[in-house]
Amino acid sequence: MKLIVLSGRLTADPEFREVGEKQSRLASFRLANNDSDKDQGQFYQVHCWNRQAEFVEAYLKKGQKIVVAGSFDNKSYKDTEGANRTAFSITANQIEFAE
Repeated sequence: MKLIVLSGRLTADPEFREVGEKQSRLASFRLANNDSDKDQGQFYQVHCWNRQAEFVEAYLKKGQKIVVAGSFDNKSYKDTEGANRTAFSITANQIEFAE
């Protein structure tokens, strides 16, 4: 399992949906992370399920700074201009306020 802990701000309000036969609650949002060594920020897609999704729905909104811990996956692809890109996706196990 690949583990990650990072902090950043939500780029938009989270989105929610029910998934599968059991209608499991899924929350999705993008997190922007700016390292002081970099000119540009990095963006991560974050997903969380059930109780974590309920927490996100109740308390998180665009612009909030949070800390996320969970597992991650990455995939490589070519963008529309043919450049190689990597996208990171995080499944959050823990979310905390950072402000």
